Amino acid sequence: MEENYLKKQPKTEIISTRVTPKQREIIEEKAYSSYRTPSMYLRDCALDKKIIVVKGIDEVANELRKIGNNLNQLTRAVNSGYCYEVDLRETREEVARLWQSLNSLTQEVR
Repeated sequence: MEENYLKKQPKTEIISTRVTPKQREIIEEKAYSSYRTPSMYLRDCALDKKIIVVKGIDEVANELRKIGNNLNQLTRAVNSGYCYEVDLRETREEVARLWQSLNSLTQEVR
């Protein structure tokens, strides 16, 4: 099967299957923990696509969101004239730490 062909085609066909409540729970848990819907997860499994779940990535993502939020607040403050100078040394150090964490998490997967 050619993967590019599969990706470009619209999904028009439906395949139904029955599972027990416990099986459904397990499938949904695995799907959501790999950032997929159950449909995407089952399709990827059936088509032998590699599914990689990096443990600890949620914490790094949350930290990056917080930094992004802080940067947005600083940008608003500067643009509105509330402050004129911003020291981002601490932010740079935190971003560097997060990149190191991200690199070590992804090294474990490789």
